[in-house]
Amino acid sequence: MSLFNLAILISGSGSNLQAVIDATEGGIIPSAAIAIVISNRAEAYGLVRAKNHGIPNMVIEKNETEKLLETLKTYNIKGLILAGYLSILPPEVVEAYNGFIINIHPALLPLFGGKNFYGIKVHNAVLASGAPYSGATVHLVDCGIDTGAALIRGVVPVYDDDTAEGLQKRVLDVEHHILVKAVKALAEGNIGELKKNPLTIINDNDKHGVRDYAKGLSELCDALLI
Repeated sequence: MSLFNLAILISGSGSNLQAVIDATEGGIIPSAAIAIVISNRAEAYGLVRAKNHGIPNMVIEKNETEKLLETLKTYNIKGLILAGYLSILPPEVVEAYNGFIINIHPALLPLFGGKNFYGIKVHNAVLASGAPYSGATVHLVDCGIDTGAALIRGVVPVYDDDTAEGLQKRVLDVEHHILVKAVKALAEGNIGELKKNPLTIINDNDKHGVRDYAKGLSELCDALLI
């Protein structure tokens, strides 16, 4: 059986990329292979991670649509994974891979999503809102900004003494976990089922300072239309 070739698009350190590399190399996702890693920033450390594992990698600027499409065709790409990719995909790419592009976002979409919600800005906004929960969402990519169908959400508590950096670190741990699950589903042809019945994963390993963590979780899920 031929492997499901993935292109992973990054812009920064590539910790989510590393999680997928570990999962493919470790047999957690046996049906997929990372065929190429693409960054829109030459300084992205994720390119070094790719080189360390012998994975083809290159820089393609955000306005180089034809080059991106040709590269994806050359590597026989079946699915695109946006793992900390800080550019909007051109509509031509979204159309060509419709239903086979997933993104990881560091919040519980549709909350704290859309234009200007990325990186530490998301976590600062969560803390400013007083929200008792945060987390991450893997979703399908469409031509909007964080508007595609949610597939998996990972929920973490917001602590009374939280900082944006502390919250970011805990959310990142959840990102790694749910992204691997979503990539596995994509490679195995199970995205349609996740689209119909998205998963919610609750991370409650650390109970220190939690604000009524269990209380109101069902209402949160209802609000997110899970």
